[in-house]
Amino acid sequence: MNDEIKSLLNLQDYDLEMDRLRGELAALPGKMAMLRAEIEAAKAALQEAKKEATQLQLTRKQKELDLDAQEAAIRKHSTELNAVKTNDAYRALLGEIEKAKQEKSVLEDHILQLLDQIDQASRLGKEKEAVSKANEVALQKQISDCEDAQKALEQTLASKESERAQALSVLSKNLADHYSKIRNGKRGAAVVPIRREQCTGCHMKVSQNLINEVRRGQKIMTCESCSRIVYLEEVIPA
Repeated sequence: MNDEIKSLLNLQDYDLEMDRLRGELAALPGKMAMLRAEIEAAKAALQEAKKEATQLQLTRKQKELDLDAQEAAIRKHSTELNAVKTNDAYRALLGEIEKAKQEKSVLEDHILQLLDQIDQASRLGKEKEAVSKANEVALQKQISDCEDAQKALEQTLASKESERAQALSVLSKNLADHYSKIRNGKRGAAVVPIRREQCTGCHMKVSQNLINEVRRGQKIMTCESCSRIVYLEEVIPA
């Protein structure tokens, strides 16, 4: 393998590593956004549960007011019984009292059911709040880890960029431009080995003439199909 290929592979190692690092870095903002959205969704769900619990309390209070009204009606009609002078009026009051007692009984049942619901909602609310707080701590820790990873990746990239510049400086301008042009047009490696008479970049069979020229090592050769720079893998020292 000639020195130019070695220099290109060295440069490519930096580029591929930096591609990987940039990929990881690019994924972090989205990941952190998802984590923050998860925290906000949990808060919203907890707030909604609290609203439901508050509504149960308001409903209970209204039912208790309605119950007081029915008890007052029973007392009022019971007092009025002593003042009526006809049987029809007496029976009418008895009917009103019975109706009020039935409504009172229904209200008492509703209130008991509401008290059970309120008690259950209170217990579940406390459990949800505890779980939500624990989850938020864990999610915040993940966000903090992502922020630390982001800073570390940025620092590593800056360091790699400096090292890459050094690796690039040993190449001629024409070769560096040729490599850059291939890199801009291809994903992944721009310099690839020929393996079993195939370019490992596009997996197309290469000509024997190309293999012979690569073996001579007198000039940089490119794949006839994909234009990637090629070298013979078998001549790489173990």
